[in-house]
Amino acid sequence: MGLQLRWGVCGTGMIAHDFLTALGTLPADQHRAGAVAGKERDRTQRLASLHQARMHDSYEALAADDNIDIVFVSVLNLQHYEITKLMLEHGKHVLCEKPMGMTHKQTQELVTMARARKLFLLEGMWSRFFPAYDALDKHIAGGGLGDVYHVNVQFGVEINDIERNLMKDLGGGAVLDLGLYMLQLVQWIFKKPPSDVVCTGHRSSAGVDESISCALKYPEGKTASIAAHTRVAMGNKAEIVGTKGSVTLDYFWCPTALRLSAANSTEWTLPRGRFNFHFHNSAGLSYQIQECYDCISQGLLESPKLPLDESILLSKLADTMRSQLGVLDNEL
Repeated sequence: MGLQLRWGVCGTGMIAHDFLTALGTLPADQHRAGAVAGKERDRTQRLASLHQARMHDSYEALAADDNIDIVFVSVLNLQHYEITKLMLEHGKHVLCEKPMGMTHKQTQELVTMARARKLFLLEGMWSRFFPAYDALDKHIAGGGLGDVYHVNVQFGVEINDIERNLMKDLGGGAVLDLGLYMLQLVQWIFKKPPSDVVCTGHRSSAGVDESISCALKYPEGKTASIAAHTRVAMGNKAEIVGTKGSVTLDYFWCPTALRLSAANSTEWTLPRGRFNFHFHNSAGLSYQIQECYDCISQGLLESPKLPLDESILLSKLADTMRSQLGVLDNEL
């Protein structure tokens, strides 16, 4: 019998439910829901029972559980660093929801710790693992767009009524909730770091970035523009422009279709879970869950599709953006 990953989940929110539902669509001989930990006993018990997992009253208890191999961290943004660190200290592999750290400093520390302890660590940028990304990557690498010179991405969702997005001390804001998805796409296309980043935007009365508009300059004449808003819905598409044409990626952060031309279109069907999913295309979480298995079973400590050095770069860029918006806490 091959490797079976015994998963622990920290957090009891909607994303934790969707994660466990997606986990249930994968082969049982490779993945098992082991335990759920949360701060509210009733919610933790309900989630664990629904997904046939054990429950722990604390994250510390889950960290000490010898029957858990890997932990999915899905707590509030501000807690990602401390919970991921706790799990690494106890010898657990970790898949952490983005952002892995609130700052570059925190992200770098987690990466350094994981590497020193020879543990697998992955930032949960689930976009990277959708088949549409693989197909588009092959198309671009094969010269289908010629030389790509510009990427334009918009991401607007009305989320200002969600408390964690309004509260600075909960780690909310447009950059960390939406901007990272756009940044990862631009970096995936251009590979190299930008040589210049210029951002503007609005802060809410609570001091949280509720909108952002950003221009990025890359080597060799390449550019990108990204815009995010938490007050209005936007087109939520990415346009990738090259010398031989362009591609528009709908739902760029979780795409299930790729239309390269009128005659070249592909759609992927997401797996059906035992329970309903809360978020759009959440069944696609199964792709990043399987990536964890594939990497660990091959002895890899990071994913080639999202190397840890890239997570560090993304955290640096997020720091730059939030600093220009005046929302970065230097003490973190």
